[in-house]
Amino acid sequence: MNDKSTPSTNQTPAKASNGLSRRRLVRAGLASAPVLAALKSNSVLAGGSEHTCIRPSSFSSLKLAEMTVSKGRVIRDDFECKSHGYWKNHNGNLTSTFKQTLFLDSSVTGFIENPGGAFTGKTLQDVLDMGGNRNNKALARHVVAAFLSAKSVGNDSERVLLTVSQCQAIWNGQGNWSPFAGANWTLVDTMNYFDKVFGPSFL
Repeated sequence: MNDKSTPSTNQTPAKASNGLSRRRLVRAGLASAPVLAALKSNSVLAGGSEHTCIRPSSFSSLKLAEMTVSKGRVIRDDFECKSHGYWKNHNGNLTSTFKQTLFLDSSVTGFIENPGGAFTGKTLQDVLDMGGNRNNKALARHVVAAFLSAKSVGNDSERVLLTVSQCQAIWNGQGNWSPFAGANWTLVDTMNYFDKVFGPSFL
């Protein structure tokens, strides 16, 4: 997938003194970056209404750059990516009954894997309501949130953080999947990404 970014000819890592605001740094996905050490704010980084909505390819680029961003470089972060906490309590613009769809309804969701039989008979709402992480419940919550976000905008590839097919690949591979050509993420990589985008999953 293609992320829209504007590279700068000046590749010097950005610092707060370069004129970049704390909000811009945070929304660029730098919540754990050293450059933010003196600027951290729990209210901003706690994963509430503020999210670092960055696609996997941009996230990987930032990790390779040791979570720094060149001065003047703009990373698109306006994708649809409401958290599982939002979808747990809201329908967005989906029908009021859509979240009653079975999580393992292959004809609608495309989700197949059922570790430990924990998701038998569970609806999308049920999954959002689950706590803990036994049988990859945290991954399931994140995947459902991304799936509902994609569905809410008609799976428009220009607007979604993750497409429906990517959500399916993530769940059916139990976190092991290829986010873009040449990359292979493990469950640990995937959960690290989701936790940076949506905030901690263990609610």
